[in-house]
Amino acid sequence: AVEMLTAMGFTPQHAKKALRETSGNIERAADWLMSRMDQLDTMDLDEPASAPAATAAPLEDHSPKYELLASISHIGPNTSCGHYVCHIKKDGRWAIFNDRKVAVSEEPPLDLGFIYIYKSVG
Repeated sequence: AVEMLTAMGFTPQHAKKALRETSGNIERAADWLMSRMDQLDTMDLDEPASAPAATAAPLEDHSPKYELLASISHIGPNTSCGHYVCHIKKDGRWAIFNDRKVAVSEEPPLDLGFIYIYKSVG
């Protein structure tokens, strides 16, 4: 889990802190780190003293939920040639936006995105 978070650009110390704070849940740890980007440099990374197990309150799972709004992908043989397009979901339908037009996209290639844009839904 630490390796996956460090592959995302976080230090091992920050990854360990996030995993401690989220009971080892890697998805919640990544979200925890992302939501505290401006605090990482000043964060206390020491492990807190263990509280007696009898007094520990049960944790509730507050996993965030997101909905995909858009995907930006590249069309062309390589990044030096071709152009970028954006697929956007509006009112339950997908549309493709490129340099020259906007059109309905029946089956957007969401697996080929470079950038994905989400919104929190709960």
